[in-house]
Amino acid sequence: MITITLNNIRNLNTSLQVGDLIYATPTIIQAGSDDFEANTQLGTNRLVGILRRITVNGNVVDLDVDNLSTGYTPVAKDFIMFSKYSQMDGDVIGYYAQATFVNNSRKPAELFSIGSEITINSK
Repeated sequence: MITITLNNIRNLNTSLQVGDLIYATPTIIQAGSDDFEANTQLGTNRLVGILRRITVNGNVVDLDVDNLSTGYTPVAKDFIMFSKYSQMDGDVIGYYAQATFVNNSRKPAELFSIGSEITINSK
């Protein structure tokens, strides 16, 4: 298990939850890596592991991740992202759904479109 510490986080993505897959992407070329192979690794998504715990202390977020045997260990300046482990986590089941849209900007914004995929599950 590894812990990824994120500093100065103001708004943590509310979709992030335990069980999600965590990925890291290098954003800088490491010193001494001037050859072509090292440069092609820039921007490559690397699986870190499965998120097991989220701890929030003010603007500091600790992500405890099960680092898989083939998992990558993130370094400073890596871009951290996540994806849902199971597509079932994203499905809305039932007859009612509620969505909240928030504009955190001080400037007005216009919502162009909202869409959803609906599957009738009644028998």
